[in-house]
Amino acid sequence: MQQHPILLNLPLVATYSVISDFLRRKLVQPVSNLLRQGMTARSLSATVAAGSVIGVVPALGVATVLATAVAARFRLNIAATVLVSYLVQPLQLLLALPFIRLGISFFGLGELRLTLEEMQTMFQDDWLDAIGKLWMANLAGVAAWAILSIPVGVGLYFILQPVLQRVLPKPSPVVVEGEGVALEAEHSLP
Repeated sequence: MQQHPILLNLPLVATYSVISDFLRRKLVQPVSNLLRQGMTARSLSATVAAGSVIGVVPALGVATVLATAVAARFRLNIAATVLVSYLVQPLQLLLALPFIRLGISFFGLGELRLTLEEMQTMFQDDWLDAIGKLWMANLAGVAAWAILSIPVGVGLYFILQPVLQRVLPKPSPVVVEGEGVALEAEHSLP
């Protein structure tokens, strides 16, 4: 195996430094610039809030389509919304059962128990009935998520907005002259 000439005589720590600098310059920074391109703190906080809430929907395979539709409807950055929904998907697995249990209690489906032993017994007794009950439980979980998603999303938006206003670069004013009148417009730096 032939080593790269630049990395040939470098110690191991320096090699990691070179690789991490390369990845930051060639991958992380361009993707970050692309996702933030033209985004204000307001639009970025809406994007992160929407992606975060949608990413934890307790229905597998729905988050990407839902994130794309919501981002397109509210004119958010679609790529950033989908990326955020992917980043929070580990939380989807952690929160699926609590959402389902909450939905069961909301809609009075108390006879359904979700322990592993009881689910095995349900499937051994009547697997079609078990699928129907689990379908209803999952539907109740999605309904519980839908009820909670709006207030949680709005709360995230208002929490993230002031934080992102401090972190993101301030838009610089641009003076545009037209027919004897100087107009001042703001634009975001990428």
